[in-house]
Amino acid sequence: MYRLWREYVQLPLTLRLFLIVIIFMFLFGFIIYLVEPEQFQTVFDGMWWAFITGSTVGYGDLVPETYWGKVIALVLILIGGGTFAFLIATIASGTVKMKSEYNEGKMTFNDKDHFIVVGWNERTRMLIDIFQKELKGSKKIVLIDESLEKDPVNNHFVHFVKGDPATDQAWLKANVEEAEKIIISSDQTLVEKEADRLTILLTITARGLNENVPIVVEILTKEQVVNAQRAGATDVISSNETTGTLYFHELIGQQTTQTFEYMKSLLSQQRFKLVTKEEWVGETILSITYKLKKEGFLLLGIVNNYDIEINPQPEQRLKKDDGLIVTTGLL
Repeated sequence: MYRLWREYVQLPLTLRLFLIVIIFMFLFGFIIYLVEPEQFQTVFDGMWWAFITGSTVGYGDLVPETYWGKVIALVLILIGGGTFAFLIATIASGTVKMKSEYNEGKMTFNDKDHFIVVGWNERTRMLIDIFQKELKGSKKIVLIDESLEKDPVNNHFVHFVKGDPATDQAWLKANVEEAEKIIISSDQTLVEKEADRLTILLTITARGLNENVPIVVEILTKEQVVNAQRAGATDVISSNETTGTLYFHELIGQQTTQTFEYMKSLLSQQRFKLVTKEEWVGETILSITYKLKKEGFLLLGIVNNYDIEINPQPEQRLKKDDGLIVTTGLL
C-alpha cells in the first residue's frame, strides 16, 4: 500500500487530480446505484449521473428521488464542483507555466535530426530568417544562448535553450546526442583570441557528447583554425579571412562590380555539393560541365586531397580521386 502511495504522489499534479475525479465519480455512481436501484438500474447510469452532477451540468435525465439520494447529490455537488474547478484551474496554470518555461529556455528538446545553433547575434538571426524563408520550417533548430532572458524568435521551428554551452547540461537539454548538425558562432563581444578559445572549448564539449555529429565553427583568427579542427570541428568558417577577401575583390574590381552582392545571392539561392562520378574519370571538364548542367548542377571547381581548383581549364581531364564542386538550388 505504501509503495502505491509513493508512486501516486510522484505523479504530475494534473494526473493526480484526474485520478481523484475518476475515483470520486465512480464511488458516488456506485453509492447512488445501491441507494436507488430502481432509478439507477446500472452502475454506468450511476456514474453518468455522478459526472453530470459533479460537473454542475445537470441534464436532468436521471435524478435521485429518495431522501438519502438527494443528500448524496448535495454532497456530490459540493465536492464535485470544487474538484472540477480546481482541476480546470490546475490544467490552465500548468499550460501557462509550460509556455513560460518554453519562452525562458527551460524546456528540454525531445525531437531528433535537428540543427543546433550556438550564440544569438545578427549572423544567427539571418540564418534563422533564411531557414524560415527557404525551408518553410521543415527542419527544427535549437538555439543555445546564455545571455538571452527569453526566446528571441518565437517561431514554431525554433526551440530556445538558455544555458552555458560550455557545460554538458545545455547540450543535453538541446538533445545533442540526436542532432544532425551543430553550428557554433563566434562571440564577437570578446577579443578575437578569447572568442576563438571559447569556440574551441564549446567544440570540445559538444564533441565529447556526440562523436559523430558534424560541427561547423566560426573562427576569427587564422592561427586557431588548426586548433578548432583538432578539437573536433568538421568545418571551419574563417569569417575575418572571408571578409578580407571580399574587401580585396571590391577594391580591385571594376567600378560597377558588386562582389559582395554576387556572393550573397549565390549563397542565399544555391547550396554546394561535392559530387563524385567514377564513370566520368578521363573525361574533359567541358564534357562534364554539360552533363552536370543537364542534371541541374553548375560546376565550380575540383577538389583533390583538400586542394581546391576553381574554374578548371575546359580541356582538363577528371582524375580518379577528383571531387566535383557543384551548386544546385536550395530546395
